[in-house]
Amino acid sequence: MEEKTAKEPPTKVEDQTLDSMDDTGDDEIDKAFQCFICLDLFYKPVVLACGHVSCFWCAHMSMSGWVQHSHCPICRQTYNHFPSICELLHLLLLKTHPVVYKRREKQVLEEEKKNECFSPQLVDGLMTKTEHGLAENALENGTSEQISITDVLCTACKKMLFRPAVLNCGHVYCEDCVHTLVNGVLRCQVCQSCHPGGFPKVCLVLDNFLEEHFPEEYAQRKDAVQLRQQHARHAGPSTCESQNEKGSTKSARKDGLLRTNGIVTEFAAHIGVGCDSCGVFPMMGKRYKCKDCMESIGFDLCGDCYESRSKLPGRFNQQHTPDHRSWHEHGED
Repeated sequence: MEEKTAKEPPTKVEDQTLDSMDDTGDDEIDKAFQCFICLDLFYKPVVLACGHVSCFWCAHMSMSGWVQHSHCPICRQTYNHFPSICELLHLLLLKTHPVVYKRREKQVLEEEKKNECFSPQLVDGLMTKTEHGLAENALENGTSEQISITDVLCTACKKMLFRPAVLNCGHVYCEDCVHTLVNGVLRCQVCQSCHPGGFPKVCLVLDNFLEEHFPEEYAQRKDAVQLRQQHARHAGPSTCESQNEKGSTKSARKDGLLRTNGIVTEFAAHIGVGCDSCGVFPMMGKRYKCKDCMESIGFDLCGDCYESRSKLPGRFNQQHTPDHRSWHEHGED
């Protein structure tokens, strides 16, 4: 993916609303779901490694495509991977704020068409016909849908999420369950993507939502997790904790080789270019650009993702497929 430096983030379009929503009066936004960059409802939310949430485009446009780490606008924690959209949060927002979310969808799509650069299309692929019908009905009536526990299940334990942590790929796990994924490297059970860096922090926006909407179930999950943690402490340090310490040290050492005070020391950076698989931005070392993808933003993979033959779709809705076999290799210099 190549950075569109001349474009503004498609988060606000003046005086545009859906005609069918003019009389609904449903413009209320839960402050917990307000993006700290555009000050509007999260749209296609991504969760940074620090646990803070922002819109897809807000996160991308706030990242540094140069040689420095990017920083979370709230806590200033550094990161250099552009996360995938959190589909669970996306559907929650669609159900709880159907009118405003559809307004945001229209606004963003118009800006994307103008910029000829698109975010991933999620709704049709995620929702069943029944769910889609319910969403359309809620939109017509200007009402939100009832959220059930089945909407907020952990990817691993299949129970209601407790202290949810979102991986770089966008899949959501309980904080405790994330530790069970470690086997030398933190890898998602669903898409098999490796999570860069250390363990992700708890997404407090989602955690607070769960505690508020499911207080009894949340209390039960809290008691069960605390009891399990007590038993684990009596049994001694867990294997995953030891692996986490080693992994964090290894990650820090590797990062120290690449950057000193934000300046590249070992490998050249591909300025303004990120990996469409793992999301590292800017890309370091070798870069592979697909010559069969015709989109202006391009389709690029870092050396690690190219070698692993990543089959993940592009982060900007590129029509890349495994049949595309023509690549241009850019060196490290």
